[in-house]
Amino acid sequence: MARKLKGIAAAPGVAIAPVVHFHPTLDHIPTWSVQPGDVAAELRRFQAAAGEVTAGLLTIQKELAGAIDTQDARIYDAQLAILHDQTFQADVEKEVRQHGINLEVALQRVIARYEAVFEAMENAAMRERASDLRDIGRQLVSALMATERGKYTANGQDYLFVADEFLPSDAGLLDREHLRGIVTAHGGKYSHGAILARSLGIPSVVGIEPIMLESVTGALAIVDGDAGVVILDPTPEHRADYERTLREQRAIDRRIAEVRFQPSVTLDGTPVKLQANVEGVRDLDSLETEAIAGIGLFRTEFAFMERRQFPTEEEQVAMYRRAMEGAKGKPVTFRTLDVGGDKPLGYFRMPEERNPVLGWRGVRLTLDWPDILYTQMRAILRASALGHARILLPMVTTRSEIVRCREVLQQLTEDLRANAVPHDREIELGVMVEVPVLVSVLPDLLPLVDFVSVGSNDLVQYLLAVDRDNQRVAKMYDPFHPGVLRVLEQIAIASTAAGKSVSICGEIAGDHWFTPLLVGMGYRELSMAPVFLPRVKLMLRSFTLDECRDLARRAIARPSTALVRKLVQEEIQVRWTRQLGAAEERRS
Repeated sequence: MARKLKGIAAAPGVAIAPVVHFHPTLDHIPTWSVQPGDVAAELRRFQAAAGEVTAGLLTIQKELAGAIDTQDARIYDAQLAILHDQTFQADVEKEVRQHGINLEVALQRVIARYEAVFEAMENAAMRERASDLRDIGRQLVSALMATERGKYTANGQDYLFVADEFLPSDAGLLDREHLRGIVTAHGGKYSHGAILARSLGIPSVVGIEPIMLESVTGALAIVDGDAGVVILDPTPEHRADYERTLREQRAIDRRIAEVRFQPSVTLDGTPVKLQANVEGVRDLDSLETEAIAGIGLFRTEFAFMERRQFPTEEEQVAMYRRAMEGAKGKPVTFRTLDVGGDKPLGYFRMPEERNPVLGWRGVRLTLDWPDILYTQMRAILRASALGHARILLPMVTTRSEIVRCREVLQQLTEDLRANAVPHDREIELGVMVEVPVLVSVLPDLLPLVDFVSVGSNDLVQYLLAVDRDNQRVAKMYDPFHPGVLRVLEQIAIASTAAGKSVSICGEIAGDHWFTPLLVGMGYRELSMAPVFLPRVKLMLRSFTLDECRDLARRAIARPSTALVRKLVQEEIQVRWTRQLGAAEERRS
């Protein structure tokens, strides 16, 4: 029976291969007492082990030099710095001398203390450096015990690396020729293991459900590194879908270079702004600003969630300025704090709620705690002096919420002007449409805002009354439902009629099968995770505006989800496959 497991998308791409489990070889660490007279000999063991690990890291770095970016290769410099850090070495020596224990145990204790320090840090990227410490400790103990780590192979067959975590030293042990994907129970998007997976071009999902580690070695699985999903024991339908995705991806990869920096237009030249969703300033480093029209959604809550207390105004200003600079003159839409529901703050005590997704979250929370809203809006205003910033209000339900936020913005603008603080005096305020009731009253609200952004993830979930994370009903979550399409069209028509720009920033914006339908409904701004931009641009350049309008009209008129999907399969997918095939023939 197929099982769909959700994790964290760590490295993009799709892989289909058998599962092979890999476990640490150090199941037992020996313990013995070290007498004062034997300490010097024990420390000589430490220096010898450090020398062996150093040589191994330099070898891995050299072997991977041609396969990964120069910047990513510096991960091993970071490990070498830990290995030769004088404080680290002194702490290990102190542990041996004071407690009379052997090096293997002393290392475990010191590494554990260091890990605790890193894991308590506010910055998520710094917290994930704890894995480097574990890796150094494992390598040192292996050297001390003269344990040679075996290569990660599957006897010359394609395989998925499945383990508790993927550490930098593991990269040197991989049979990369046959490795198709990486799945781990632990790790994060910014761990060095995830960074290496991306640099090596290996699809990766981390933080997966424990059942994956309990699966049988040799079981077939699909790794979707774009969606952060693993399908264990896939059905023939799953395989057919993802095999088609793989074929497309190979063709897309070859065409990306051709359209990468070409205009985002339909086949007959209608412009559509393709923008990026960003979770924090770290994402800016890998963002190709030349290929996007701006940042359509900057999720400010992730910076709040990484901390141990609310960031100050100055800290927020620094973060938002960094985003403005990273956008290189293109617009940045900052969504105000959207916590609550599935995004709690560890340092902010929130009430127990029976249904938190429908509870105290988004603008409801920030209006009840105006200090949070005032500080954040003021910080965004100050950062707006560097370019074109926009403020987006999440989880809006009533007209009064917009009025109150507009009053706050006006008050802050007047205060900054009176104190000669640079800011954009014409900064735009927008509303996020994700609560269904807002759709019916949208014409009444539009005079109060400058733009509209559709949060399709929650909107679809609320429209269908389906929790997409609930495995019992998740299969019912389908944005191709004709009722959903009609609501999306209604939003686009109302916004356009009022002269307001309207964008869509949920997952369907990055689903290239949806692209012609959205354009046909009237959407001219789509914001998505950067990994989906190439496919959406290729799809956009495959249809004329009239064709998009015709497809949208016929899809909306269909009476069932099955018939909408049939239209997509028979006309959009067929056209897409045909065009990719024609492009490949021209190349050959």
